[in-house]
Parts: sequence; structure tokens; C-alpha cells
Amino acid sequence: MTELLNYVGNTPIIKIENIFNPDRSGVYVKLEEFNPGGSIKSRPGVHMVLDAQEKKLLTKDKIILEPRGGNTGLGITIAAIALGYKVNLVIPDNFSKEKIKNLESYGAKIILSDHNTGPGSHVRLAREILNSDNNYISLDQFSNPANPLSHYLTTGPEIINQLKVRKVDAFVAGIGTGGTLMGVGRYLKGISSDTKVIGVQPSGCDFKNNIFIPYKIEAIAVGFIPPIVNFSLIDHMINVDFNEVMELRSWLSKNKGIFVGVSSGANILASLKEAKKYKKGKIIVTVAPDSGRSYIGYE
Repeated sequence: MTELLNYVGNTPIIKIENIFNPDRSGVYVKLEEFNPGGSIKSRPGVHMVLDAQEKKLLTKDKIILEPRGGNTGLGITIAAIALGYKVNLVIPDNFSKEKIKNLESYGAKIILSDHNTGPGSHVRLAREILNSDNNYISLDQFSNPANPLSHYLTTGPEIINQLKVRKVDAFVAGIGTGGTLMGVGRYLKGISSDTKVIGVQPSGCDFKNNIFIPYKIEAIAVGFIPPIVNFSLIDHMINVDFNEVMELRSWLSKNKGIFVGVSSGANILASLKEAKKYKKGKIIVTVAPDSGRSYIGYE
């Protein structure tokens, strides 16, 4: 593994007191913006690339092809380029030009799909390319076991080691691919079956019953139940409102100097709500997948 990839993980963890009820438990937040690439997606990016390499599914003559332009696309790109592999990312042609340039600067080749063909144009184009050309391989974070495994092997143990605790009372995280909640949840429940694992979803969605509505919070409740999600690990779900999330993000940046992304705000909001059930001294943990710098002007 190249030196850069050795710095994926071991991100800082901070405590936020409960602003809703000062007499109840606060929450610990793992700040994933400190990974190379600036997000939690560097963890599964590295593990999925290494797993495919170990299984000889990925060789130097293969090109990784993913319909991703966000944090996952960048996480996979950083890991793959560092290990000497080529990456093509399929992105709708109305995607942010700034983000496209950012991905290209890391070494990804961008293939644009026609957004006028409807939602998911990049996914359909990626499938067409994969089906017609054997030179490409998809890592598919939604069904790849290496995604949750990355969090089982790194994020979960880091939480226990950094907090120096025997167990965590509750772990809270949004479900996009489900990798974070599944991997960390399985690790923490393996230490103590009393640990509660709680998913976060936008108000109006009912993840467990496969009900999704349009919403503004990126990267959670993506419209289907990913294959890697195991409902037996989830104790319950917490709903969060977009406006509440944005208000909390603003409060955190202006009062605590903590500038997090939108899904991070959703995780922290849900964690603070969950923590109202617990006395001070209990350990409630969540993750902030990325920084707010990627969401300037986001409404």
C-alpha cells in the first residue's frame, strides 16, 4: 500500500454537549473529513480496491468504472490511482463543473451521460459500458461486502480505542449504501449486544418498509434498500427534517467551529435526539462523513 493510503482512518473524535437537553448525554462525533479525499468514503474505497486486487478481479489491464461523482467516486479514485489502477467515472452532463474538474485533478477520466434521458442516466450508461466491454470492472459499493467490512475493521475499533471504553451505548448513522451502519454496528454489537444501532432517514421516508419520498438530504435513503443492509442489526430509525438539519449545521459552525456536510448534520441531529433518552456519562457515537466545504450554497 502506498504511503498516502496509510493515512486513511484514525480520524479525530470530538464530543458535542446536548444542546436540546443539557442534563442528558452528549454525543461523540467522528470527523471523517480528515481522511485523504476529505470523506468517510476513502475507507471503503481503499478496501474495495484492495479486495478486488486480492481476488484478482482487478488487474492492471482492467479499468474501474463507477457511476459516481461524489465522495465515493473520489474515494475510489484516490485509492485506485495510488495503487496504479485507472478509473473512469460516469456522471450526468449537468453535474457540477467544479466537481468534475476536482475528480479529473485526482486522475479520474470522466464519461458524461445525457441527463435529458431521465434520472439515473449515468447508471444506465455505466451498465451499457460494463456489458459491452470486458476491460471494465465495477466495485459496486451497494452490494460489495468490502464496503461494510472496511468499517468493521477500522471505524468500529477506532471508536472503542479512541474513547477508551468497553462498549458504546448507541451508534447512529444515516443509511446510504448502509456500509457505515452495518460495519460499525456489527463490530460494536459484537462487543456488547446491549449496544443500540440506529439508522437515520429523512422525514417522510420509511426505510424498513421500502418507502421513499423526494427530499433534500444527500447520501441517505437513496431510493432502494441496498443488498448489504441487514435489518436484524438495526434497532430503530430516527427521522430528521431538512430545515432542522440546516439550522443545526449553522449553529455548529457559528458556535462550535464545526463545519460539517448535510448528511453529517443529519447524523448529529439524530444522535442528539437519541441522546435525550440517556443520562450523562453514556456513550452515544455518530460520524460526520464530510466537511461543509462541499456544500457551500447548498439549499
